[in-house]
Amino acid sequence: MKTLLFKGSVMGLLLSAATLTVSAQKIKETDLKVNVDKISNSTQQLKNLEPVTFKYDVNKYKHLKLPAGEQYGFLVSNVEANFPAMVHETSKMYPAGKNNSKTAKYSEVQTADLIPVLVAAIKEQQAEIELLKKEMQLLKEKSK
Repeated sequence: MKTLLFKGSVMGLLLSAATLTVSAQKIKETDLKVNVDKISNSTQQLKNLEPVTFKYDVNKYKHLKLPAGEQYGFLVSNVEANFPAMVHETSKMYPAGKNNSKTAKYSEVQTADLIPVLVAAIKEQQAEIELLKKEMQLLKEKSK
């Protein structure tokens, strides 16, 4: 009798799970993103950044499992002065003995956030190039 009851419970659970439907909410981008503004003066802001190469101290901070070898990036202090929203605090938990863990917190640069700024800077530079081309063409025509 217990086996039959167990099988019946499992079948009921499976049938309930099969009839469960998932509905996803579709949110418009205009509802999701507010205070949208164009990125301006990006070329000047990027000129203030100092790209660096570095290595993590993987021996001292083994517990954080940081990537070994040469890394490319920016120092947090440099980016924070120019793009404070690109610096985020990261937390990593690691074991610290039997049934115990600790959390290490440090700031890091979200370099993917630089992509829109780079695109804006390219657009600014391209507009300047086009303007210079027009000026040069006008000077050529005047000198004839």
